[in-house]
Amino acid sequence: MHWRVRKAADRAQDRWVRRGPRTVLWTQPTAHLGNFLYDWMHAWDQRRQGADMVCLRTSAMERWMPLFGDPARELVVDREDVRLTDRRERGLHNEFGPHFDESTLGRFIEGFLEPSGLLDADRVPAGLRLGNDGVVVNVRRGDYVTNESNWRNYGFDVHDYLRVALDRSVAVGGPIRRILVVSDGIEWCKAELGWLSRRCEVLDFEDTGRPPEVHLAVLSHASRLVLTNSTFSYWGGYLSAWRSGRPEQVVAPWFHIRTDLGGAAWQLDPRWSVVEDIPTQWRLPDPQ
Repeated sequence: MHWRVRKAADRAQDRWVRRGPRTVLWTQPTAHLGNFLYDWMHAWDQRRQGADMVCLRTSAMERWMPLFGDPARELVVDREDVRLTDRRERGLHNEFGPHFDESTLGRFIEGFLEPSGLLDADRVPAGLRLGNDGVVVNVRRGDYVTNESNWRNYGFDVHDYLRVALDRSVAVGGPIRRILVVSDGIEWCKAELGWLSRRCEVLDFEDTGRPPEVHLAVLSHASRLVLTNSTFSYWGGYLSAWRSGRPEQVVAPWFHIRTDLGGAAWQLDPRWSVVEDIPTQWRLPDPQ
């Protein structure tokens, strides 16, 4: 069938068939934890209001399903179990304000994330627990730098940003005794970010190979955070702000991606301390 005819047929099917009571959020297959949690939060909140809504189960969710347990299984549907009559809702649900707010986050954290046990304090190893004079710096690497297209879209001068962000953290939270760097590219951080030792008494790198769920727990239990432009970072910020009641102690970059909204991040909690600009003005540096 020619693609134009197929597309017209799909539209007709949507019009006349997909009008059942259930809505399936068509989660992108490339969406990892930081991204699909927005879909889960939207569906969970709609369900508590009486809507019949679930999310499409994707392969990226598999390693997380056992950790979240039965509540997560109730939120998702396998592709083969999607009904012909199901409404399919595509798109993202990750803009602070239009899609969720502080209250939505609070309900989802209290009603879904906390009961899972994933964020329990005992998941944070003793050596990774910081006091009020400590700052966790979360640096996103991974496919942001190994994928050339991602690098062009998401890259900025991390050194430049961290200098400004740490000044902001001191301004809102006081002197920094300890900095703990958590990253999915920790070897790069150890090689390139040693200068952070000049901004604190103790500099540590989480280089023990712990899984991302431990890193999320570390972020959520830190009272002071410096984030980069990653949805994983943002969720750490939401959780830290909810737990500490001090959202201004979460420092985040204004910049997210070059291809949308002129670069502005739409996921940020406006109560955070947002770094609006840096000396290099979010320009793409040489590959790192």
